Amino acid sequence: MEVLTTVDEARIRELRRRDEFFWVDLLSPSDEALDRLGALLHLHPLALEDTREFRQRPKVDTYEDHILLVFFTARKTGDAAWPAVPLEVHVYVSGGFVGTIRRDQCDLLDELHETLVPEGAADEEFVVYRILDSLTDAYYPVIDALEEQIDTLEAEVLSRPQREHLSRIYRLKQDVHNLQRIVAGQKEQYLRGNESILGLAGLEKGTRPYLRDVADHLTQVAGEFHRQTEDLMALTGTYFNANSDRLNAVATRIAIAGTLFVVWTLVTGFFGQNFGWLVDHIKSIHTFLIFGVGGFVVPTVILLTLFWVKRDDWF
Repeated sequence: MEVLTTVDEARIRELRRRDEFFWVDLLSPSDEALDRLGALLHLHPLALEDTREFRQRPKVDTYEDHILLVFFTARKTGDAAWPAVPLEVHVYVSGGFVGTIRRDQCDLLDELHETLVPEGAADEEFVVYRILDSLTDAYYPVIDALEEQIDTLEAEVLSRPQREHLSRIYRLKQDVHNLQRIVAGQKEQYLRGNESILGLAGLEKGTRPYLRDVADHLTQVAGEFHRQTEDLMALTGTYFNANSDRLNAVATRIAIAGTLFVVWTLVTGFFGQNFGWLVDHIKSIHTFLIFGVGGFVVPTVILLTLFWVKRDDWF
């Protein structure tokens, strides 16, 4: 099967004349190139308008002899704040060709150029399946990257929660929720459009329903994103609980220090009342150490011992 990465009019006309199935994969084509492609492949003007504008939602538009799928995949960014971004790909499927149009680099499609040609796949349904399956499987490395970020955040929150952790959790939850929303919509649209693809005139079908595997993978991916969204919501609660425990520990230390100061204030207040016996008898350094310093040390030791013994029950 031949793969074209430019709008080669002569070659496309020849392939169409021979009724040979081919793949056109265009990266950021100009409006003029889209017009020429539409004229050569007889693409519907409404479909071309969507492709010119991009920024569509996942959908399947069925026309007389071809179908437009607005299909989303994703790629890792390497940025801890925003680990993944969605990529929009417009996929045209007909009985005589498949076309993919994108504005962002997608390494999986580029690699597929090299693997599809040597295979010489006879079943046209299988070719369409390989393209859609590759775009869907690109979510799995993204899921792993997001999972790594969630695990790292959870360990940091449990160790020492900080204000910046809450911001990172919300940013990551927004990223995951956006991907979940896209995949959930894409799964519903694809399930409705699957039969339309198989019903295209001239499209050779394989011995097994390959395209149904794409729906299964989309269901798995949507489930993973849903689970990660719930994990991040739970992590938000973990942050507040850990932060509350940290504040309670600080309050406990302050309470212990306050209790000690109350005892020390009581001791100093007692000796500061200038009782006659105290004034007459506490004159030497020995009596000062016994009554004065001892009055601080003995209750302090008693209280600290009591706090230590009761630490599990009181704190």
